Amino acid sequence: MDQLTTEQDQNRPAQEDTVLAVIGYLPMMFFIPLLAGKPDSFARFHGKQSLFLFAGFAVLWVAIWIVDVLFGRVMGNVLILGFVFRAIAWIIYNVVGVAVSLLYLALTIAAAVQAALGRKWRIPFLSAYMNRLQFWN
Repeated sequence: MDQLTTEQDQNRPAQEDTVLAVIGYLPMMFFIPLLAGKPDSFARFHGKQSLFLFAGFAVLWVAIWIVDVLFGRVMGNVLILGFVFRAIAWIIYNVVGVAVSLLYLALTIAAAVQAALGRKWRIPFLSAYMNRLQFWN
């Protein structure tokens, strides 16, 4: 039992890396563990994951905004069906936008908790794309 405890302590990241990793999940703070963390460290792992998470959701929000502009402002001026396009734009912007924001918030909190516990938790769907881009290296 004593040997198991010492193995867990050896695998646990340094306190500084854990703090940097958690700070990296605060919105727009992903650069702190990337710049301050040692290469191949726990903090840089979480900094990269936070950067990719933020970038992914930023792309989603830009796509939602583009759909809102196209449907709500451009197609919304069509004579007979304009109100339908504006309703679609409202639904996409408000309902889908809120769902995307809540998903981002939940994933950020979950990842920050895992970082605080000293675990290298990979966000499942995100890690597949990061592996394809070889972003972990």
